[in-house]
Amino acid sequence: MKRVVSFFLLLFSFVFLTGCTEDAKLKVTLPNWIPLISVAGTLTEDIEYNNVTGPNLLVTAFTSKEADIIIAPINLGAKLYNSGNSSYKLDSVIGFLNTYIVSIDEPLTSLADLDGKTLAAFGETNIPGITLRCALASENVNPNITYYNAINDGVAFFLKGDYQYLLTSEPVLSNLRKKVSNLKYLSIADVLYKTTELDLVPQAAIFVNSESKNTKKIAKFITAVENNITNLNRDPQGYANFIYQKDEYLESMKEDLIASSIPLSNIEFKKAIDIKEDIEKFFNLLLTEDAALVGGKLPDQAFYTPHEQNW
Repeated sequence: MKRVVSFFLLLFSFVFLTGCTEDAKLKVTLPNWIPLISVAGTLTEDIEYNNVTGPNLLVTAFTSKEADIIIAPINLGAKLYNSGNSSYKLDSVIGFLNTYIVSIDEPLTSLADLDGKTLAAFGETNIPGITLRCALASENVNPNITYYNAINDGVAFFLKGDYQYLLTSEPVLSNLRKKVSNLKYLSIADVLYKTTELDLVPQAAIFVNSESKNTKKIAKFITAVENNITNLNRDPQGYANFIYQKDEYLESMKEDLIASSIPLSNIEFKKAIDIKEDIEKFFNLLLTEDAALVGGKLPDQAFYTPHEQNW
């Protein structure tokens, strides 16, 4: 009888302890492009990461709750949180607006140079288009804008001379700078900083699954990302050489393009709670333009609560 009792006590202890332990690997879902570059130095064999293309797969990641961490556009995380379709909390921001107006033969000292000129742009109903129009309105500039669905769609037409100006972002900008030696560029973020209340325009953010058991691994990963961002900004070429073979997408970009895109990508680590005022200014702009982009309202305070306080 004692042996039976001892056996069940041992079994209960094993089940209890197993239930409290962290999962073997941290699961991270993130998009390609600059977000992947931003954290690639932290992706090791201890991390099960899934890099995706397109917003639909990120939405699935939020609603399925399978990932411990999701890196996604900040407004997408807010929208799903506000709608009750996500329990992920905002921990930090790692990327800020990096859209640019570029020209080849036309002058480009300020947005005023675009007045009455032709401009190929992208993201009409999303962040690129909204921030572009906000910047133009702040200086009362009215170009003739043609919007394309994707960032690359208007590039060939611009290079052929069909448009005098182009709206683009990294790493497409760096690719253009390699092809066109006299390319001029102007930062939309810089214009907004000078002419509006938007000191920062947050883009890529780290969201933490509030139901995850991997609390220590999450904290370790976020610290690693912060250190990684410091390192990549300090030595873009060395960082590019280190990461470009870590992933097929990065390998296809080549280390030189990765390195050249880093300085103008506005990759920076900031805790969300520390820049909450800037985040809400940005959300208020989106609410004015299209409230659905953030779920119709500002997220509540719990959205910003650091994950360590939730567990």
